[in-house]
Amino acid sequence: MANQKVLSGSFFSYRVFQNLILGYQKGQTQRFFTDRLFREFRFYFGIGSYSNRFVLILCVLLFVSGCSFYRRIFPKEDAFIKSLNLPEWVLESNIKLRVLSGLQDVPNPEDSLPEDEIATFENKARRILATSPQAMKDLFEATGCIDGSRLAGIRANRITEREEDVWYGICQNGKEDAIIFRLFQMGNTDLYRKYDKETASAWEEARKLAANNPDRAVRLANQVIELEPAHPAARKLLGQLYLKGGYCKGAIRNYRIYLRVMPLAGDKWKIHEQLSQKCGGFLKPEPKREEVELPDADPDAM
Repeated sequence: MANQKVLSGSFFSYRVFQNLILGYQKGQTQRFFTDRLFREFRFYFGIGSYSNRFVLILCVLLFVSGCSFYRRIFPKEDAFIKSLNLPEWVLESNIKLRVLSGLQDVPNPEDSLPEDEIATFENKARRILATSPQAMKDLFEATGCIDGSRLAGIRANRITEREEDVWYGICQNGKEDAIIFRLFQMGNTDLYRKYDKETASAWEEARKLAANNPDRAVRLANQVIELEPAHPAARKLLGQLYLKGGYCKGAIRNYRIYLRVMPLAGDKWKIHEQLSQKCGGFLKPEPKREEVELPDADPDAM
């Protein structure tokens, strides 16, 4: 009988981990998956030795610790993020939705992408959306290393299974750095050429017109970020011009992306001070909205 209890407890542990794997592979929702796990837990809880019961409880606690609900109650402090010493509003995210557009080769139509899809942090590195290899090279060289030092050179790059292009660089202080580039339409050579023919020239013109023709400069800078959403110089320029014109939401969004790409920029706290003075009410986090699953469009109904 004792052996039966031990085997039953071991079988439960095996089934828990088996369901963990199968559930994630099948894309089951968090709520359905949790309910299924606890049904099995109640069924098997009275069976097994005390040591197995301890293991079972530990398994459930580890699973629950991965739930978003748990993370909201007990947020884990990220030492890396803390070391960047960023204002809180930089790490917040605006709720934006992609607009309907027939432009299939434009990654960020009307600057509609959420900020987290454009630039964020992952595995102690920057994770940035980009559209062409030349844009990646220019961005790495322009922004330098994440610790604020200049980039001495690009060492190598590697395509991952997630179709991300990781670029590795050597900093002038001797340290190594990397940027994880999330690719938009890998292998789209037409889009690659657009960067050389349109994006680079549009940025140069926007930079020259910023002082004397700010309206034209804003239009050109927006063309740049439609094709290269994380372009740091264009984001900074738009932040400056929007703040000067009193458009607080636009200024915060562009400065937010700029400081995610260049978290140790020398003007970081000057920007924070200016925004706090002119747009303090807009720096508060947006209220979280419940996610609504939209039904699939019916072509016959259109």
